[in-house]
Amino acid sequence: MKIVHLSDTHLGARQMHYTDPRGRNAREQDIYDVFTAAVDKVLELQPDAVIHAGDLFDGYHPSAAALGVALDQVARLRDAQIPVVIVAGNHSTPRGAATDHVFALLERFGGVHAVHASPRLVEIGALAVTAVPHCNDREQLRQWITEAEPVASASFNVLVTHVGLDGLGHVGSSEAGSVELSGETLEAVASFDYIALGHLHKFDRPRINAVYAGSLERLSWADDARRKGIVEIDLAADPLDDSFITMHALEGRKHLRLPEIDASQADNLTDAIAAAAERDDLEGAIVRLPIRDVTVEVFGAIDRRTINAAFKECLHLELDPHFLDAGSAGANPAAPQDLRAFLAQRCPAGVEPAEFISRAEAYMTKAAEEIGA
Repeated sequence: MKIVHLSDTHLGARQMHYTDPRGRNAREQDIYDVFTAAVDKVLELQPDAVIHAGDLFDGYHPSAAALGVALDQVARLRDAQIPVVIVAGNHSTPRGAATDHVFALLERFGGVHAVHASPRLVEIGALAVTAVPHCNDREQLRQWITEAEPVASASFNVLVTHVGLDGLGHVGSSEAGSVELSGETLEAVASFDYIALGHLHKFDRPRINAVYAGSLERLSWADDARRKGIVEIDLAADPLDDSFITMHALEGRKHLRLPEIDASQADNLTDAIAAAAERDDLEGAIVRLPIRDVTVEVFGAIDRRTINAAFKECLHLELDPHFLDAGSAGANPAAPQDLRAFLAQRCPAGVEPAEFISRAEAYMTKAAEEIGA
């Protein structure tokens, strides 16, 4: 009995201002493309079931494009007679109880068990899947998880849920509606053959039979996962054996963090930044270039046109300056000179700071390009 576990696909998520030839946001299309590639791999593997551990969509009112991609890919799995179980994550769960849930539409489409609002048992031959969706009430979600029990008559039992665990970081977790529970929560359901987790955007294995599959695309620089992909589980194997879990890597948009530039050692910062582009792996990439020991004046004086020309092969270049202290810059010591620190201080409650800062920088980059800076 083999299953494929994936999670946090965030269909419909948009980043930056770049568009493809059809006018669609380039990062939105990246997410659709890697989701399609994931389904391609599932069809190659031919598992007994697919388990999606939440945040199928980036919001609970997905766009027509996002919904269309989801339905098209579910149809491919349905046509291949591969059952799909999806639980709602915090992104896919309305804040108000009266709001209709998009998962109700998915279920009417057929070919998928889309679980929301309350837990449900899904039986697929010898496999019993206890599906626990996200709940905005932390205590209710904890109770749903800890009270879940394997089905005695089933040959294999899987628990799937979307929740953060204390101590595992906040990649994709510091969001409105997210819930984190104690890691001890998993001990209450340790008797399941496998626990498919969603919410953390990096692959992680908090216990021998419990795994976060992670997201398929990097959605912020806080995500430093070595690789992305889907997880194949052989439920008949011993969890201690290497054959129990197989990660199948998928290639999404390339993210590159370039070697840091020390501005205090650069005769000409513009030239030093442009020289960093002299490599052959930048095409289509999202690039971050840290710059340390730089003053506000020197950074403000760089030639953006020269730098943009040097990095023209990239989708996006993000300069990451770490300014000298305010006193050395000759500015008001009380004023925050580091842009990232300034933005972090003003990040709205419930919003992931890294995503807030990334979007703000993208808007500023676009404005600079439009005015020819």
